[in-house]
Amino acid sequence: MLEILPLLLLALPLLFQLIMGTKTIYKPASLKFSSASWISFISYVLFAFIAYYIVDYNFSKQYDQYPNPIRCGMPLLGIVMASFFLFFILILIVAIQFLIKRRKSKRPINQN
Repeated sequence: MLEILPLLLLALPLLFQLIMGTKTIYKPASLKFSSASWISFISYVLFAFIAYYIVDYNFSKQYDQYPNPIRCGMPLLGIVMASFFLFFILILIVAIQFLIKRRKSKRPINQN
């Protein structure tokens, strides 16, 4: 379970933003769009740190189980780069949803 947990942690804020951001744009909700975006950003940063420490814990347990004088840190760099990539995708999602929300609010309402 600890092998896939870092990736799930990194995906949760993206899914939250997709679901709640779309919900706040098209339907009246108790949560505002800006609040949903801030929750996504803050939780993403926290989950990225937690994911890094989980990956570090997994590799330290692997090295304890199979001692080897050569230790590679590339998987840790991989989770850091995946975090930056997914953070960029989160920013892109928020920007697209913001533009949709702004276009929807500027559209005149036809009253017959």
